[in-house]
Amino acid sequence: MNEKIDADSGQHAPDRALAGRFRLRQAPTLQASVAPLAPPVTFSRLRNDRPQPGRSLPPPPEEAVIFQIPLVACPEPDICYSGIRIDDSAACRQGWSYLLDLRCEPTRRLDKPFDAVRLYLSRSTIDDFTWQKGRRRIGDLMQREFGVYDPVLFHLTQAVLPVLEQPALATSLFLDYVGLAFCEHVVTRYGQADAPSRQRRAMLAPWQMRRITEFVESHPGVNPSILDLAGQCDLSASYFAEAFKQTTGMSPHQWLLKRRIERAKSKLRDTDASLASIALDCGFFDQSHFSRVFTRYAGCGPKDWRAHNRSR
Repeated sequence: MNEKIDADSGQHAPDRALAGRFRLRQAPTLQASVAPLAPPVTFSRLRNDRPQPGRSLPPPPEEAVIFQIPLVACPEPDICYSGIRIDDSAACRQGWSYLLDLRCEPTRRLDKPFDAVRLYLSRSTIDDFTWQKGRRRIGDLMQREFGVYDPVLFHLTQAVLPVLEQPALATSLFLDYVGLAFCEHVVTRYGQADAPSRQRRAMLAPWQMRRITEFVESHPGVNPSILDLAGQCDLSASYFAEAFKQTTGMSPHQWLLKRRIERAKSKLRDTDASLASIALDCGFFDQSHFSRVFTRYAGCGPKDWRAHNRSR
């Protein structure tokens, strides 16, 4: 998840650094962990609704790439690598992905409005991810031209947009799962990696499911990451996420929400605890968040559900 909030600006450190580079008021940023020792995958929203003369500041060169996914069409972004203009950067189109190499210190013009999601991926994270999946190490991620139509990445950005708008509602399990999906897609499409074998169906053993269940029940208010749950099974994050889905038919995030709703129903039915206290005890951020999720799963709000299901 994000780092500590800066006391002066109220923003997280990654948000503040990125916003400063693009002269933005804010750049909401969230992180997903896909390997224990590798840098996290980072999701950021860059929205420039106050165009001004000049260019963005070049990022420090590093062994990493970014994918920029425009949410709206942006004419003439004028992308430069180390001060040299990329010839094919006439326009950024919605639904397309644009791969940039941070070793080349990319910059863009700031006198045109733009709105995009920025996906950051370190090369060491790519190496760890491919190793976890049992694949050969790949070289650089590549696009044959600057920008390609990529509906998969576009839909992944749509999935993270709501939590970028309300970071307090972002759970580690959800972000980690999206981060793993992002890595799987870009490694296969842009790294020419072998697609995962469909003949091998990864499954969790009963003892592993018991371990996960016991861990979650003993830490009801904790927001676990996929690495936390994978560690209970002595598995890598990528293998665990695949095996968990095959075993339960749900993502870890969906499974955890379902268990929390069931726990909340027990408290609504058998206790007089307030909705606010039930929300916190069951791992929701606040009563409002609890009510929204409960309604989505149960078909009615917790107050109405309690009125119809109280133990007599």
